[in-house]
Amino acid sequence: MDTLFVIPQQLVHQYWCLAIPHLQRALDAGNGEFTIDQLKLFTAEGNCILLLVLNQEKKCTCALTIQWVTYPNDRVCYITYIGGTTSQEAWNQFVEWVKQNGGTSIQGSTKLKAIERLWRIKWNMKPKYTLMELKL
Repeated sequence: MDTLFVIPQQLVHQYWCLAIPHLQRALDAGNGEFTIDQLKLFTAEGNCILLLVLNQEKKCTCALTIQWVTYPNDRVCYITYIGGTTSQEAWNQFVEWVKQNGGTSIQGSTKLKAIERLWRIKWNMKPKYTLMELKL
């Protein structure tokens, strides 16, 4: 059975080693917004929340960081980075945790069409926006 763990801010440094391999792959697929050390600091300072999925053997199979974004009509759990593999069981635990924390939706961004397709098929997520940027 896979289990989702929400890592308290004060324990990020203690558990970060479990997240590194998974989050590094996610960062490698990104656009260079963070290095792994910058993401660790950003998370340890409370700007993100670290969540880990552990299997029965207590091996970390997935790591993700999230941020809460509050709009007038929604409280969004935004997945900033996710790496590894997770079961439907762990995803359901994540969805329930989001609901228990007042979340009304879960969002995430990707530049890879394969990940967009995966999120659509595996987790029933639907595209909402395409993020565009002018780098200055």
